[in-house]
Amino acid sequence: MGEKLVIVPKKRTIGKKVFDIGLFVLTCVMLVLAMLVPIIFALPAIIGAVLWYFLCFHSDIEFEYTYYDGEFRFAKIRGKSKRKNLGEVQMEDVITIAPKGDRSVYKYENDRNLSCKNLTSGSGDAKVYELICKGEKGMVRYEIEPDEEMLDAVMVKYPRVVVK
Repeated sequence: MGEKLVIVPKKRTIGKKVFDIGLFVLTCVMLVLAMLVPIIFALPAIIGAVLWYFLCFHSDIEFEYTYYDGEFRFAKIRGKSKRKNLGEVQMEDVITIAPKGDRSVYKYENDRNLSCKNLTSGSGDAKVYELICKGEKGMVRYEIEPDEEMLDAVMVKYPRVVVK
């Protein structure tokens, strides 16, 4: 059995899109004004262009789920270059992996003492699963979007944990 890897790109919100477009328009206006009055508007145009470039192209977020031999690993990738590990879960600590809203995870969804980590794309049509496990500081609920291949790989060794 090999390693199963799923990469889920996070959907950009409307506010983020509006902010990027607004910053681009403001930078273009500053650039046009810099052609007319370069002393005043040249530096703000350059700063706006650099800021727009980094905020627009280096702020994309992807979540990575890796399953290998009884262990889940979660990571966040920012701008396709910076990687941050978000956690590791041993399958011995997992209580269940079930679709969001399933009856088997209902009591965990409404528990305020349970910490929740949302690692989903934010897309409305995505199939979201909840992974409930025992953590170092109590119970933890991860919201993830695994594909069928990853769920089948988990079911090979841990069939009672996964609810489809």
